Amino acid sequence: MFLSVLRLAHSSSGTASIAKPELSRRILRRHTGLKRIRKAVIPLAGHGLRMLPATLAVRKALFPIVDARGRVCPVLHLIVEEAVNAGIEEIGLVIAPEDEAMVRAYFSRLPDPLKSAVGHRADLLAAAESPGELSDKVTLILQDRPLGFGDAVLRAKSWVGGDPVLVMLGDHLYLSGEDRCCARQLLDAFAELQAPVSGVTRKSVDGIHHFGTVSGRPVPRWNGLYELDTVVEKPDPGLARERLRVEGMPADTYLCWFGLHAMTSDILECLARMERDGATDGGELQLTGAQAMLSAQRAYFALEVNGDHFDTGSPEGYVEAVAAFAGPTGITNK
Repeated sequence: MFLSVLRLAHSSSGTASIAKPELSRRILRRHTGLKRIRKAVIPLAGHGLRMLPATLAVRKALFPIVDARGRVCPVLHLIVEEAVNAGIEEIGLVIAPEDEAMVRAYFSRLPDPLKSAVGHRADLLAAAESPGELSDKVTLILQDRPLGFGDAVLRAKSWVGGDPVLVMLGDHLYLSGEDRCCARQLLDAFAELQAPVSGVTRKSVDGIHHFGTVSGRPVPRWNGLYELDTVVEKPDPGLARERLRVEGMPADTYLCWFGLHAMTSDILECLARMERDGATDGGELQLTGAQAMLSAQRAYFALEVNGDHFDTGSPEGYVEAVAAFAGPTGITNK
């Protein structure tokens, strides 16, 4: 069964430009000390303000999605499955202390009376038992105050240790456009590059104010791969046109975060340094600043993921996810 991890004591800007040595001196150099990514961190402690009033009663991580197989799964379940399907072996869920009992209850083994009640339906039994089957991979990490996405990731520092880690947004779902799931695409790129790599997707200028947006230099002989140059958290169109154009991309089209980040453990050192220095944005510790700091220290890449992502923490994104996961023909009665 999963364990709880003691929370760490709590002790700038969303825009960063990065000056680096020439790519040819740094790219694709093997680092024998790096391991493959076995761990994923998924922060879940946010209030879900965009989904009020529903989140007064139900955490957004438990909002239901009906998939093409007819399973009714909460968002959290599908995110954990994405990680497991990518080959992740250990998953750290960063949660508020008051949510611990709820999350433990969801990932508990199916009680015998309920198992007997659905035993005549093999499909329902398999669906009902699936949360318990994931429980051995899950560790709970407590965040006593929601002080930003970066702070949530930093709470996992002692659990991650010196290992590389996959950081996944706790309200994003993914549908791949190929046989490999979206997270697997990123892990494969990390294994090849042996450097941090974040997933990105193309967005038109009218939608970038919802997402972290980046610019970078295309990497020769690797379609869809860029070395990061500038990172801006939710830019306005004027700033994007001035600083975030990417060579070879259509006008008013930009690279935005996909919600998946394959990181070396250096990202946690950067977050810890920002916390010590008080480098917060509106009192919150943001991952964007740490990503900019990390990129200034070493090669850091962005990969266009072959697939779609859905921000289920917004009404529009949740509606899109519900429609997309049901499949092209929707769910029918059997």
